[in-house]
Amino acid sequence: MALARPEVLPRIVPTGAALGAAVVDLDVTRPVSAEAAAVLNRGLDEHGVLLVRGQPMTPGELTAFSRVFGALQPHVQKIYHHPEDPNVVVMTNRKPDGSFNEAGARRGATEETRHGWHSDLAYDPVPAKATLLHAQAVPSSGGNTCFSNAFRAYGDLSDTLRRRLDGLEGEFPYGGHTRNKATALAASTLDAEAQKSAQAVHPIVVAHPVTGRPAIYANPLVTSCILGLDRAESEALIEALAGALDRPDYRWEHVWSPGDTLIWDNRGGTMHTGRLDYPRAEERTFIRTTVTGAAMIPHRLPADA
Repeated sequence: MALARPEVLPRIVPTGAALGAAVVDLDVTRPVSAEAAAVLNRGLDEHGVLLVRGQPMTPGELTAFSRVFGALQPHVQKIYHHPEDPNVVVMTNRKPDGSFNEAGARRGATEETRHGWHSDLAYDPVPAKATLLHAQAVPSSGGNTCFSNAFRAYGDLSDTLRRRLDGLEGEFPYGGHTRNKATALAASTLDAEAQKSAQAVHPIVVAHPVTGRPAIYANPLVTSCILGLDRAESEALIEALAGALDRPDYRWEHVWSPGDTLIWDNRGGTMHTGRLDYPRAEERTFIRTTVTGAAMIPHRLPADA
């Protein structure tokens, strides 16, 4: 009797930048074994972002692959739900008539990265574990997705600033955002119920639930204020953290091709933003899923720190 061949497990190849890794030797359109799923989840914990290149997927295939990382949940933006599956949302800069959709284009994207860094579903009391984004149509230039290592950004803050942030919490609204106009525009298509429910309070600094590493969680796109501080100090701290996240040496940027898929961690340590710098006459369309997460874990400094 011929012996069964051992399974070829996917390989995780770091980008060489501050975060991110490519996944090779994996067919995302086929069932993923428990052993391969464990490799992928460890890779996500370690690198924050995983890239699968050039493997087109249908909405059903994306949903099946996404479940490798956990249970899925529909997005609060119901008007963007895919007609075949409410767990899939369509991210596009086109209206049904083909014209440019400003609100759609600004969902997670800005002209300047400094103002766009965020973690998905930060406005939810139970933010997402992970996001999977799959490219269907990309412009001829621009429209990249950028990532920042929020572990490193926190670790390089001054001792004085880390102590000032210790124990602080912030408001994270989506609808009715008063600090970031881009967020308010992107959320303008929420229904009345979602406008009220899409808001949360989270720690400014969190601990990753698997690695325990501390990271900046406050972000310039969704955090509206830091609780317990006057407006001027709150704004100054949010701006300082935005500047820390925006440092080039903490970043990795993906240039999209159709069929690419990115998987990123939203549990602390990884921030992202899209670039709104492509020709507006050209289509940019993706399908996306959200993996359910858990409440954020606050990081606290030792008493003698």
